[in-house]
Amino acid sequence: MTAPEPETLAPEEDTPPAHVGAPVGRDVHPEPGVRRTLTSRVLGRAKLVRIFGCPVRSTFVKSTDYAVTVYTTTDGAPTVGKYFARSELGRLGLAAERLSDDLFGDRPWRMPVARWHRRGFTVPRLRDEDRLDLACRTMTRAERLDAGVWALDVLLDVYTAGYLHGDLQPHNVWILDGRLVATDFETLAPRTPGIPFLDSGDVTGNDPAPRPRPLDPAFDPDDDWSFHHVLGVSLEDAAAALRARLVDEAATSPAAARRLATFDGERT
Repeated sequence: MTAPEPETLAPEEDTPPAHVGAPVGRDVHPEPGVRRTLTSRVLGRAKLVRIFGCPVRSTFVKSTDYAVTVYTTTDGAPTVGKYFARSELGRLGLAAERLSDDLFGDRPWRMPVARWHRRGFTVPRLRDEDRLDLACRTMTRAERLDAGVWALDVLLDVYTAGYLHGDLQPHNVWILDGRLVATDFETLAPRTPGIPFLDSGDVTGNDPAPRPRPLDPAFDPDDDWSFHHVLGVSLEDAAAALRARLVDEAATSPAAARRLATFDGERT
C-alpha cells in the first residue's frame, strides 16, 4: 500500500503532518462481486493454523510470507498475537523477537510480552489510535519532537548493545500506560562494528552486512512512513535535542557520559 504524499512541517508549526500512516487493523481486500463461502473461510482458517500455528479461535489481522498477526485473548485479556511460519525467514523472525526480549525485556520502551508460544507470542492489544502514526495527529510540535528524541534514544540503546532494530518507524510504536513502546523486532540483528551511531544502520541505513530484507532507517527523508515525514521531525532536530539532554545528564552521571561519547561517535 502506498501512502499519500505527506506534508513536512517547519519547526515552528504546531499542527501534525497531514499523513495517513501505515495500514491499521485487518487488511481486507475483497474481489468485487466475490462472496467467500463458509467452506472457503474454514479452509482458509485451517491453512493459517497449519502454516503459522496460530490459535483456531483468533481473528486474522494481516500476514506476510513468513508471519501472521491475529487478535486473540491471553488469560482473558485482549491481545495481539504474532506467529511465524516453519520457514527460514519465520525461524529467523521468531528468534529475533525472542532475542529482543532477552536483551531489552526490562526496558520501559519495549512492548511487554504477555506470553510466549511455540511459534509466536502475544502482546497487549491497544486501540488503533494509540499507534504513534495515528496518535501524533493530535500532538503538539513539542510532543512530536519528544517522540522523535525518544526514538533516537531507543536506537542508541540498541546500538550500544551491539544491535540494530532495522524497522523502528512510527507505525511500530504504541502508547501503553502513557509511555511509548516499540514493537516488531523481527529484524533485530547484530550491527557491523566500527560504524559511528549517527551513521549506523538504524539511523542512515549504513550497514554493509547482508540481511534478508532492507533496513528502514527511522528518520529516512525518502520514506513516507518514517519519523521525518509522519511526525515532521528530522534527524537533525531529534539529534540536537537528544545531545543537549545527554550533555546535561553527563555532568552528573558517568553512564550518561558514556552514552554521550557513543552518540558523538567516540565509542563505536
